[in-house]
Amino acid sequence: MNSPKITILIATYNGELYIREQLNSILNQSFTDFKITIRDDNSDDTTWITLKEFKHKYTDKIELFQNKNQLGVVKNFEKLISGSTTEYIALSDQDDIWHKDKLLKSFNALERENHKTPLLFHSDLKVINNDKRELYNSFFKMRFYTFPKKRSIDIMLGRSGVMGNTIVFNYALKEKILPFPKDLVVHDYWIALVNEFFGKRITSTERLVDYRIHESNVSNSIKNINKKKKFQNMIKLDFTLPYHKISRELVLDEFLLRFNIKKEEKDLINYFKNYLLFNQKNRFYFISLVFRYEFFRDSFIYKVRLIIAIIFKK
Repeated sequence: MNSPKITILIATYNGELYIREQLNSILNQSFTDFKITIRDDNSDDTTWITLKEFKHKYTDKIELFQNKNQLGVVKNFEKLISGSTTEYIALSDQDDIWHKDKLLKSFNALERENHKTPLLFHSDLKVINNDKRELYNSFFKMRFYTFPKKRSIDIMLGRSGVMGNTIVFNYALKEKILPFPKDLVVHDYWIALVNEFFGKRITSTERLVDYRIHESNVSNSIKNINKKKKFQNMIKLDFTLPYHKISRELVLDEFLLRFNIKKEEKDLINYFKNYLLFNQKNRFYFISLVFRYEFFRDSFIYKVRLIIAIIFKK
């Protein structure tokens, strides 16, 4: 039996509410040359029971594993990626809904490229709530994300915007990204960053996933999304600096140790690290970074609030 073209990786933990709908949306894809590998992080709800039901029904399609000790989402995905041997790897959350042609469109886009080069495909998403009611038609527009076709290292160093639940990447990129840095908080940030330096990114503005936002999301929650809909919160002063206190400077230190890159690329990383460390420079230097590079979102209001936060940070 030939190996499938794509392995879909799902890291689960206490996903009983939505995992069934997510799996059904994957199993009903128009592109069928795939297998699903699921690694449960020792759930204490009914997730494992549901997964075993699917495994029993789709024996040849699903591989199922359970961690004896909880690893956390980043390490769980690292373990899944490490065990994958197919040409393409797709990442999936446990609570979204894939559109029927998601895999087909991802695969077709990647097949047009040189497989020896690291490749990453990602797409826009439609944002929904627990009850599948649409909150935003475009995640990119909601977060003021734009993605130039050209290589954009400063974008990936900062706000990135590449959502892991839309990513499909090739084996050449897999070999570049492993192992994950020990201080990594969000796995898709690292994958997108490494690819931007050494590979080719393919961005689709099509919404290929219904991204479910609720209170237990790791990087977004329904509470935060609702705040963005209120004008008074758009103009409220907030002195919190984005990307601080998530160990990103340590991740970039490891990047610099691991990879041989050009001087101007090292300089760009160090400019962003200066912002993360917020030392050795005056406030006007940090404000200049907001306008000089694309580390931050494109929203004018967002940048004004960021400048105020820089000025008044203690």
